[in-house]
Amino acid sequence: MRRVIGLMLLLLSVSLSAQALSWAYAFVVLDGRVYEVMDVAVLEGDLGEVVGEVKTMADDMDGSYYGDASNMYPIGTTYREVNGEAMEDVLAVEDESGWKRAEYRHDAPFSMRDHLDKVAYGALAVGVFIFVAIRMKKRHEN
Repeated sequence: MRRVIGLMLLLLSVSLSAQALSWAYAFVVLDGRVYEVMDVAVLEGDLGEVVGEVKTMADDMDGSYYGDASNMYPIGTTYREVNGEAMEDVLAVEDESGWKRAEYRHDAPFSMRDHLDKVAYGALAVGVFIFVAIRMKKRHEN
């Protein structure tokens, strides 16, 4: 009986211990590049063209993300160039208090979800090719 109670308590404690991931820093991703959002304001006069926006949110349980994502900023948050800075190094990220500087840190990890559209179009092209080849073969047989 003690074993059953002990096992039940163990299972209960394991199932109740799910926690959200604690991020080291706020980030945004653009075209496979991860930028750390700094607590540094970017002035309106230093803003360049809009270059993207947050399209997906990072999973706060396992840390996974894909595409133009963020771990802190909501979907629709805008990214802009910073005049005089290379976009590969620096972005401006829209924030409720204005614009913040985001600096490149590393490339995003590979995710098949980033390439699903290419895979789908490739599969569609192969399917069309096979369909046309079968139809042409049937016409030649008749």
